[in-house]
Amino acid sequence: MEIIYGKNPVFEALSAGRRTVYEILVARQNYDEIAGAARKTPIQTLSKKELDAMAKTTFHQGIIAKVSPYPYAPLADILEKKVAVLLDSIEDPQNTGSIIRTAYALAEAGIIIPEDRAAHITPAVVKASAGAAEHASVVRVKNLRMSCKELKKAGFWIIGLEAEASMSITEVPSYDKIALLLGGEDIGVRSGLMKEADLMAHIPMKGSFNSLNVSQSAAIGLYELVVRRSASS
Repeated sequence: MEIIYGKNPVFEALSAGRRTVYEILVARQNYDEIAGAARKTPIQTLSKKELDAMAKTTFHQGIIAKVSPYPYAPLADILEKKVAVLLDSIEDPQNTGSIIRTAYALAEAGIIIPEDRAAHITPAVVKASAGAAEHASVVRVKNLRMSCKELKKAGFWIIGLEAEASMSITEVPSYDKIALLLGGEDIGVRSGLMKEADLMAHIPMKGSFNSLNVSQSAAIGLYELVVRRSASS
């Protein structure tokens, strides 16, 4: 059993119906708000101190749920989609959650994360995703390079983002199926994965400050490669 916390994550877990919600724990003032959505799920009121201790954070917004483990999707589910996002060594839960939220909202993209050296779907990631992780297809794989090969067999073009790449993202051709490859906070895309990318591109910037947070890069990359081009086609 796991916990998730925050209003959006708990409401989205109830809405998605992919996890069993065993019990909801709330501050008294939130009882009426959650009661309608909870249906037959037991609800217990706790003090703020008790909720803080259970969530191990103060950012729970007065709502916690005890739930079944996160339901990772099989890679086959991603191969059926038009857009995927590969996260190479992204270890900050806030970045992972934010990317999941953006990827699902903009493109209903599937997310692929490695088992090692990566933030998994923890309560902090679910909270940072504003509950989008409860709806998105997220896959955990042993080997990202092998996943890249499977994506390419399924017709995906893998586009990596790297600040030092010579091609601008605006110059990337339009493709029917896109897999956006994003590197870790400190090292970027690892060299072995760069070899699997069909193209490496940078996000052009006019200011002297030439670095973006990886979650910001994901939003810009998805908008440029998927959203804007879909709107103009």
